[in-house]
Formats: sequence, C-alpha cells, structure tokens
Amino acid sequence: MKIIVIDDEKPTLSMFKLFLTAYGYDVHIAEDGETGLSLCRKVQPDMVFTDIKMPGMDGLEVLARIRKMDLSPEVVVITGHGDMEKALRALDLGASDFINKPVERDALNAALCRAEKRRQMPGHLPFDMKVSHPPSGGTLELTLHGRLSAPAAFLWRSCLDTAALQEISKVVLTFEDSFSIDSSGISLLMEQLRSIEKSGIGIVFNALPYNYIKIFQMAGMEKIAAFFPEPSPV
Repeated sequence: MKIIVIDDEKPTLSMFKLFLTAYGYDVHIAEDGETGLSLCRKVQPDMVFTDIKMPGMDGLEVLARIRKMDLSPEVVVITGHGDMEKALRALDLGASDFINKPVERDALNAALCRAEKRRQMPGHLPFDMKVSHPPSGGTLELTLHGRLSAPAAFLWRSCLDTAALQEISKVVLTFEDSFSIDSSGISLLMEQLRSIEKSGIGIVFNALPYNYIKIFQMAGMEKIAAFFPEPSPV
C-alpha cells in the first residue's frame, strides 16, 4: 500500500516514516500541502495522512483538493486536542479517519487496519441498518453500515422513534467497518441519543472505531452512551 504523509513538523514525519516503513508500506513524505498534492498526482496513493494545521495550505484544503482529483485514497486527518470545528469540516469533506496529536501507536494501527478493510469495499455506501427486534423489555440492537448524513434522516429516525422504543430497556449501536458520518449525521445521532436518554433507556456504542472515539467525545456523546471500542489491531 502506498502512503503519503503531509505535515510541517519534521519529527512527526520522521515518526510516521519509521513506523510505516517498518510495517512494510511504501511511504512518501511532504512538509507542506502543495508538495503533498504534487506527490498525490505522481504517486497515486492508497492512503494519505495530513495534518489539519499547517502554514499556507492547511489539511482541510488538501483534503478538499484530493477529493476533487481522479483519486480515491483513504484520507486520515491529524487533529489537535479539542479541534471540534475543523474535525467536523473534515468529516463533511469526506475524511476517512482521524488521529490526534500526539499520535499514539494504537490510533495509527487502527487507522491502517480500517484503511485496509475499506479499500476492499465499494465507495460511497449509502446508510443502512440491520435491526434486531427484541422481546418485550429487551435490547434493541442496530448494526450501522455506510454513511450517516442528512439524506438518511428518515430511515434513521424511523428505527428509533417513540413507538419503536416502547418497552425497550437498552439500545446497542454496533459500528461496521463501512460506517462513516458527517456533521449532519453527528446532529442526527445526538438528537436521537438525547431522546432515548430522556426515556430512561440505556445506550451502548459497540465496536466503536478507535479514531471516532475522540470525535464523539468532543461532541459530548460519552455523557449519554457507554463506549465499547473495537478490538485493538494486532
């Protein structure tokens, strides 16, 4: 797999180069957005890591331009602590994943594992859910696939309306590898979580992708739902 890393901090580039090369990937590095985009045209990578804050062209502009190219790499945005606004903008631009600085080995491994799996899937999967209907007083289990965004609002709300939740004690949301979300999807998710919480129903996020945890924490979802992360990659 060919990977490009774009970051204006040389120690970060060196760390990525060291780890990714040791994993056997074909790694290319760039210290600014323009150089990174030139590399994308030349190398045609399978995956791009880009810092969100850089002098000149920032990571959001890099992401937007990559999405306009005749390329479809997995793009992982490297964010700073609490950078919620830019993280949401990256989601809307089609970011595949997130890693927070300082970069942790587990977060890097999780991003690589998800990228490998997502490369085997069709692009632009529409949102869908597999619903497990429980007996009275049981657990409603929803397995989420594809991209949760504004067009999926009716389907999403129909499975979690008041009638569907009668006599339910717990709602478990399981996140498949194909799952992705944008800012409108975050709003839909929060809207339903608050409604469920008011009904006194427990909420669990199961197999939550490692690198979505930070985004959902920044959105305040951890105060409403119990998080159970996906197993760490070996």
